Amino acid sequence: MRLNEFADLARKLPVVSLADLGLFMPGLRQETISRWKRDGKVIMVTPGFYTLPGVVHDEIDVYAVANRIYTPSCISVESALSYHGIIPETVLSVTSVCTRKTRRIESPLCVFSYRTVQPEFFFGCQVLQGIRNKCLMATPEKAVVDFLYLRRSVRTENDMHELRFDGEVFNSLDLGLLTNIADRFAKKWLKKKLSMLIEVMRNA
Repeated sequence: MRLNEFADLARKLPVVSLADLGLFMPGLRQETISRWKRDGKVIMVTPGFYTLPGVVHDEIDVYAVANRIYTPSCISVESALSYHGIIPETVLSVTSVCTRKTRRIESPLCVFSYRTVQPEFFFGCQVLQGIRNKCLMATPEKAVVDFLYLRRSVRTENDMHELRFDGEVFNSLDLGLLTNIADRFAKKWLKKKLSMLIEVMRNA
């Protein structure tokens, strides 16, 4: 049964693309996938990408899906800050940085948000291994700089106090690395914001 073949494939990959189906299940008709979706046997994460109900189990699974449905991308900003414990809140949407245009994808799994950075700013990612999948995640220092770079509304000390960053976690970061990452962006306003944040967190 072809659904069993699909299920085997879906358990091996973060999410199954049409290209995967063409490679591993040649001859599978689009009408068959549509029927499986209609019958609730398959979930369409976004057009061209599919998975099984219940096969996405943990955070890393969701992050791996985010990486794959819009490439190249890396989990960062609030999602990475939450994962690394810098902000206390659980983030309901998954936010990534990418080198393509900014995009928002609403799916049955969650909302995937992609923020554009210039290709030279797409660095500082690490591979995290989950139970079933791997994902590309910004290091905590890079996530902080990405946040300050992309969240232009955060400008003042009061804004930074309201971020509710965990002082103990933030102050355990490599401050030299934070500064070096900001230097690579070559933006005076970004370095000023980072210096302000470091001072705020030092006194938190």
